[in-house]
This record gives sequence, structure tokens and C-alpha cells, in this order.
Amino acid sequence: PGELSDVWKKRLQAAVEAQQRDQLGEAAELYRTAMELHPPLQGAWPVLTNYGLSLQPSDPAKAADAFRKAVELAPDDKAKADSHFNLANALTDASQPDEADAAYGACLALVPDDGGAHYNRGALRLTRGDAKGALPCMEAAVRLSPQDAKAHLGVADCNMRLGRPEEAEASYAVSRKLRPEHALTWASSGNCAEERGEYEAAETHWKRSLQLAPDDGVYCNLGSMLRRLNRMRESRDAYAAALALNPRSVDAHIGMGKAYTAPAGGAGSEAQRRHYAAFLARTYGEALKLSPEHVGANLAVAEGLHMWGEHGPCPELGGRSAIDFYRAVLQLAPDNTNAATHAAYDGAVPKGGPAPQAGAFGEADAPPGESVAALI
Repeated sequence: PGELSDVWKKRLQAAVEAQQRDQLGEAAELYRTAMELHPPLQGAWPVLTNYGLSLQPSDPAKAADAFRKAVELAPDDKAKADSHFNLANALTDASQPDEADAAYGACLALVPDDGGAHYNRGALRLTRGDAKGALPCMEAAVRLSPQDAKAHLGVADCNMRLGRPEEAEASYAVSRKLRPEHALTWASSGNCAEERGEYEAAETHWKRSLQLAPDDGVYCNLGSMLRRLNRMRESRDAYAAALALNPRSVDAHIGMGKAYTAPAGGAGSEAQRRHYAAFLARTYGEALKLSPEHVGANLAVAEGLHMWGEHGPCPELGGRSAIDFYRAVLQLAPDNTNAATHAAYDGAVPKGGPAPQAGAFGEADAPPGESVAALI
């Protein structure tokens, strides 16, 4: 018995030390062994709490079981509230949101001024698409911790989801001031500015975000806005930067395709159609390789081929024609009236096709001009 006592005590001490070193997998196994060697530890609130915290990253469902026992064993209301909070976090990680929300509620019933519980409950609800339910939680977090940048960010995100960009910007501004080096705050601020039609501010915010943490999604947002502002070369540079970070970004390949600018020389020539078809293959074609059932990419290829008078099989796109891509859209989205109209037309066009629609001509699409470094 004396030797066994030494073993479980050593295991328990080793578990605490491993947890302090943030070696949580090792700590969880040591706690489990100690409780197995000395069953009374299974009724000790601090041990169960530390075991659950160590276990949560690898097995949140089992961690939740430990925290449920901890709730029952808590020596006072503060400990019980902590256990409900830990349980809610574990249930969130275990994808059990209804129980997690209830556990946050149980925590707040005991400690109404727990800003962390308000914030986490709000974040959970926002993740579930309940911005209306999340907003009062985030506002409570701000009231309790007015210097907490992430709480202000949470209020802003809720207002954006609720279609209130002006109110969102007020909170984003506070969050930027409190945490100026946080890339996500600048990225979200850019989205908000674009929504409000403040394109210069959006560009500034996105470029600041990219300086702090390059991200393909932010580059895609920037590229999309620049394209709509008819700044095609800069738009392509942004999409090229996105693809440099993530070559499998479907959105970046599609965006690059939308940012096409035809080479000078007039519409409708065979050389120009081949140039454009090759561009489609390098952009939308790559998107379709990554995501063959992407409705937008199939429709974009179909529209592009149709616009430039390419009605027969296109060698650059595996011999498929515009009608083939329209039919693919209909298989994926039967209610797409645009594709339905063209599919019904069934390619019955005069020999050589109808006269191609004229486009806007200017700079050639390649090579991009300004460097990515200059962009940001």
C-alpha cells in the first residue's frame, strides 16, 4: 500500500507539471492513471477539473463528462459556475451547441457578471447564425469589459450580420484602436466599409490586414472590389497573390477569370477568341478541376464562350462547348433560367455563330504589371 501511494502521488504531481508545461495530452493520461490507481481522486473537484481541461483539446466529449461530474462535486457556487463554463466550452468543441448554450446560461445564473461567459455564448450563437440572439451577449461582454477588443469586434460582427453596417463600424473602430495589430479586425472593417460604399477605406483596411497577416480570402475580397471599380490589372494582381498563398482557392481562380481584359485589336478575331479561351482554361477551368460541381464556374465558362462567339467544341476546355457548360449548370441548378434559356436554344446558331458581342478593350491580361509588394 505504501508503494502504491507513492505511485499515484507521483503520477498526480507529474500530471500537474505536464499541464503547466502545456503538454496536455501527457497530462490527461497521467491524471487518468492517478485516478485509476487511487479511486478517491475521481471525487475530487480540482482533479476532475484539471483532467477535463487537459483532455478537452483531444477529446472534448470525454472532457464534458468530466466537467459534468465536476458540476456535481463543486464545493461552492463559484466553483459550480466555473464547471458550467468549462462544460459549455467542451460541449461547443464537441459540436453540441444546444447543451453548450444551456451550460453558459447555468454559469451566468450563478455569476451574472462573467464577461467571458457572455462573450463565449455570443460567439456560439453567432456561429450558429443567430446574430440577433448573439448581440445582447456581446453587448453584455462590452459592458463588463469595455477594454476587451474582441468583445467590441463581436458586437460589430453581429451588427454586420443584422444588416447594420453603420453601427458595426462604430464598434470596429473601437476594436481597431484597442488592438491595432489584429489582422481579422482590419479585414472585417474592410468588409464593412465596402458594404457602406466607402471603397477607399475598404482598400486601406484590407491592405493593412494583409500587411499584418497575408490571407487568400482577403486578397479575393480586394480583387473583387478592384474589378468592380474597373481596376483590372490591380484586381488580377490581388487574385494572383491569393493563388500564391493558396493555389487551390476556387474563389481566386474564378475571380481571376472575371478580371479578364481583352488584348487590343478589335472584337471577334479568331486569334482573340483563342486568347480568351486559353484564359478561361487557366482560370475558370482550374476552378472546375478543383470543384467540378461549382455552379458559378460552369456558368461563367458558358457565358464567356457564348459572349465571344465560341459556340462549337472548345479545344482549350477539353472539347466542351458553351451548351455543354449550360447543361452542366442545369443539372446542378435546375431553376437557373439563364442556363435553361441557352440549353433550350441548343446551339442552333448560323454557321460560324452569331456576331460576337463587343467588349471593352484595353490592357492585355498578362503579364500583371505591379508587384504584389507594391499592392500592399
